[in-house]
Amino acid sequence: MLAPAIAGLLLLACSCSVSATVDLGLPHPLPADGNLFPAGIPTFKNPYAEPWYQEPPLPKNYYRGAYEHVTCPSDELVVPEDTAQLAAAIKSLRARAAAEGRPLKMRPARRGFATMASFACGPQPTLVNPFLVDGKKPMVVGLMLEKMDKVLAVDKEKQQLRVQGQMTLKGFYEAADAAGLSVPRFGLPWWQGLTLGGVFSTASHGSGNNVTHMICDWFVDVTWVDAQGEVHTSAKGSDEAFALCGGLGLLGTVTELTLQLTPSSNTHFSTWYLKPDDNLADDVEAMLKITPNLVVMWRPDLGKYTGHLQRPAPEHAPTIQGAQCNVIPQQADYQAGMSGPLLRAWQGDPFNTNTMYFAGYDTNICTLALTSAIGAPWVTKKGPLTSKGISQPVFEGVAPTNHVTSTDCGDNCVFTSKKLMSTALDVMFAFERSKLKEWVADIKALIKEDLRGIPGWGAHTRCLLPGYYVMRFGRPSDTLVGYGSGLQQPVYVQQQMMASKATPGIPSRYEWVQETYEQLTLCKYDGRPHTGKNWDRTFTNPRCPFAPKFGESFKKMVAMQDKYDPSRAYEPELWTRLAAGEGYKLKPKCILDRSCYCEADEHCADGFKCVASVAFPQYKACRPKVMN
Repeated sequence: MLAPAIAGLLLLACSCSVSATVDLGLPHPLPADGNLFPAGIPTFKNPYAEPWYQEPPLPKNYYRGAYEHVTCPSDELVVPEDTAQLAAAIKSLRARAAAEGRPLKMRPARRGFATMASFACGPQPTLVNPFLVDGKKPMVVGLMLEKMDKVLAVDKEKQQLRVQGQMTLKGFYEAADAAGLSVPRFGLPWWQGLTLGGVFSTASHGSGNNVTHMICDWFVDVTWVDAQGEVHTSAKGSDEAFALCGGLGLLGTVTELTLQLTPSSNTHFSTWYLKPDDNLADDVEAMLKITPNLVVMWRPDLGKYTGHLQRPAPEHAPTIQGAQCNVIPQQADYQAGMSGPLLRAWQGDPFNTNTMYFAGYDTNICTLALTSAIGAPWVTKKGPLTSKGISQPVFEGVAPTNHVTSTDCGDNCVFTSKKLMSTALDVMFAFERSKLKEWVADIKALIKEDLRGIPGWGAHTRCLLPGYYVMRFGRPSDTLVGYGSGLQQPVYVQQQMMASKATPGIPSRYEWVQETYEQLTLCKYDGRPHTGKNWDRTFTNPRCPFAPKFGESFKKMVAMQDKYDPSRAYEPELWTRLAAGEGYKLKPKCILDRSCYCEADEHCADGFKCVASVAFPQYKACRPKVMN
């Protein structure tokens, strides 16, 4: 890992005075007065200044997502421990709401839920108007399910586990190990902090081109509680199961799952490492001929990608001891303590006026992205520096399947580290794989024209935030409104970037590229936004509305709601708005909470203007009015 060395180097760069006689490699001499900056470039408060960012305290009965983008208001929280307790609580809540003459709104979630959209909330937090149902203030209840995380039954003969819905992937892999079973290869996402119920309800997935790749493919049955407090168990293939998987809890609260595992297996993993992206789409096709279980991580601003391939291991192949999936960027405390302030300072300088920008900060960030993002191995094992948070990379080998599918990084994940103070900016869509080659070309054009084609000092060195673009693959999904529904051969593309959360009021670095990427993929490629990721604006974009993408499936979902939740007690405000075809509400600086795409300068942050993309002028984004 080069992060500590780079961080130390950049700290030294920060200490340089603009007027110091230090050769910063500038293409022009320093002015005698030390003023590098053209007139009119605004500045923000020094991002190193104290006090450091503190997470705002939660009001009573509120709950917040892990990324800290979404805070959900509620009138009370209910914390059941099993299905029966939840069913009894819902019946009691309905009776109370009826006695008070108030509509009831409930949302199943947990403290620290992992999503950026406000589907986890009853009211939509980015709206300023009061939340009303039929003109009345509803009773809003958060159903906090985090205690429902236990193994209920193990059937070794059938190779099945029955678990409560809020068991984390970490707990599930441990339970599978204990039972001598394996999870289907690449059948789950790669962060072990997610819950099975959350993964099921958002149709989240691993990667498997035209094979098993998501929990909707391999569950046996699901137990759930409807809006009247009645308990149901629905088998895979039933109408209810189609509505529940990827259904965002619109039908009811998922409380228990029976999951079909496989005999204990090993996986052979291999890596196409840091390849040039000149023929990326063709290379993807070549890798998919080797194995359907493929993840591609790409940095278009660096012209490189890495392919991670998984396939069944040869029988009797020796396994690596201590191997574990380690693909999610993470930093030990000593690394995060240096990197956090630097990320904060870089993001806090959107107009490129900080001395460190002229010392090559963007170039160093590109190097860091190369080494710790697309250059990171999928698998590591214990090594000499394991106690320091650094494990030995392994680029090819054989390991137990349960150990190399998802990462358990705890408080060292880049989006959970308190010292790094960064957060995830995850934007993800599904579209037909037949369009992938054209999409790749468009992303390259976006980088060339909108990131590096905007005039300014050092334009050719500009580099996106730490992170990567990701490609995963699937098959037609067994869901009504899961985001891959209706696609024949889906490719799932994700822009997964990290930004400092310690710079409120400032967009993330070069965020106009992200804003254009979202609109491009959503509109030109008919992208279906992942309901467990993305901002509210991707679901309520008036130019490319969400609901029509599902056609008859959407109508079937409405019919299932009419049957089990006619009063829409489970339906969040965001879903109500997108189902009605309502676009987002424009307001001053709405770009800062990412609730809109700009149409005028007033929607942007201070010092920014709303302008057309250079590469794709049909889409507008907020760019600095003046920038070095």
